Amino acid sequence: MRRSSAVLAVVIGLTMAMPAARADEATPQTKGKKVALMVATLQDYYMALLNRLVIARAKDFGMEITTFTTPYDPALQSTQIDEAIARKFDMIVMIAMSENAVIPALQRAKQAKIPVVMFVAPPKPGTEELFVSFVGEDNVALGRISGQSILDALKASGRDGGNVALVTGLLAEGLAPRRVAGIKEVLASNKNVKIVAIEDAKWDPVLTEKISGQLYGRFAGQGGIDVIYGMADNMATASIQAAEAAGIKVGIGPGKMAVIGGDCFKEGIEAIKAGKMFATATQIPTWEAAKTVEVAASYFNGKPVSKYEYFPLEAITKDNLAKWEAPCTF
Repeated sequence: MRRSSAVLAVVIGLTMAMPAARADEATPQTKGKKVALMVATLQDYYMALLNRLVIARAKDFGMEITTFTTPYDPALQSTQIDEAIARKFDMIVMIAMSENAVIPALQRAKQAKIPVVMFVAPPKPGTEELFVSFVGEDNVALGRISGQSILDALKASGRDGGNVALVTGLLAEGLAPRRVAGIKEVLASNKNVKIVAIEDAKWDPVLTEKISGQLYGRFAGQGGIDVIYGMADNMATASIQAAEAAGIKVGIGPGKMAVIGGDCFKEGIEAIKAGKMFATATQIPTWEAAKTVEVAASYFNGKPVSKYEYFPLEAITKDNLAKWEAPCTF
């Protein structure tokens, strides 16, 4: 598919007629506002969920949402931003595919006086003048939480160190590198813990399972892998599937490989229940979607908004599973 026709091909025809908005939230300033929502491919479960949640919450304010998607292609997303500018949307709400590549398009949006709200994927530091607000998690802090979970898993297994493999989301964009940085910062406190591999699985569980299987084979003669980290829970459970296929026991204890996840999906919660995964961490799409729309509404209503809207973060283990099971089941 050529780039020129791709924009139209990936715009989802979801411009919404907005009946029955709640009278206490729809205002003359929000009703009928046209918002371009830019996310990654809807074949990604998390992106499809965020898309549905944003559209649903926007109805409450009478906003009209049109969704643009891209298969993690920064150049295509920049073209889509230009399309949104040409179509004179009232706002762009977006998950940036690349914190660097998006900057020129954000500059063009600013020149066109179209406000931008960014969410989930963090913007490049120093570009604050190009967006109204960022809504999401502090991903370095989230990485620190995962790093501490790795240390806790090793300790619970009776080890004072071990080999750790990280299977990540896209390392070319801002979210995954920040989490890796947070993990490295915490693991540096124990010289006996070694990160033996950092593999980019591009948020793809199928690719994660393949990469995990390759890692198990590569390090079988080097003491094996003591802890494997999947940056999202569906990646962590894919690593579990690969381990079971290779005859590797997962869990906590001697001779078992510990598994750490992230983003608290339902499958991660179930894996913790089953004793196959030690921990995950909070990233709740219902929170992300609702707050993003609420920030957009506040802007339209002339209310002040924070440049960064960060959510509280917490590790999830069997000890606090009851607290997080419902929020993480979506």
